[in-house]
Amino acid sequence: MEIRYDWEKHIGPVLYFYFRNKTYCACICHRKKERSIPFFGLEKYFCSRCLGVFIGYIIGFSNRFFKFFIPYYIPIILLIPLIVDGVTQMFEIRESNNLLRFCTGLSFGCGVVLFFGGLDAP
Repeated sequence: MEIRYDWEKHIGPVLYFYFRNKTYCACICHRKKERSIPFFGLEKYFCSRCLGVFIGYIIGFSNRFFKFFIPYYIPIILLIPLIVDGVTQMFEIRESNNLLRFCTGLSFGCGVVLFFGGLDAP
């Protein structure tokens, strides 16, 4: 299996996975201008939710350095807001805003890192 990162002009950052003579790709972010927060020029690369997720990753990884004890259920709770926001938006129940997208992304980013190995036993 080979993984390659590339920049596509119309869709932004893309990861390509080559496995058993087939190519799979994952678009990292849609980069819609109306869903982006102007932040040090990063709005060209990430929407508000993706920006929140990446900052959440950094916060979650900092737990490895500071060794805070976090109960096992906290990461699961941190994942829920983005799932609810995304699903209600997908089914057009309501429209989210950039601040909410950023906050749910931040929560999700922290939760993912803590869920997949950021927890320490007391």
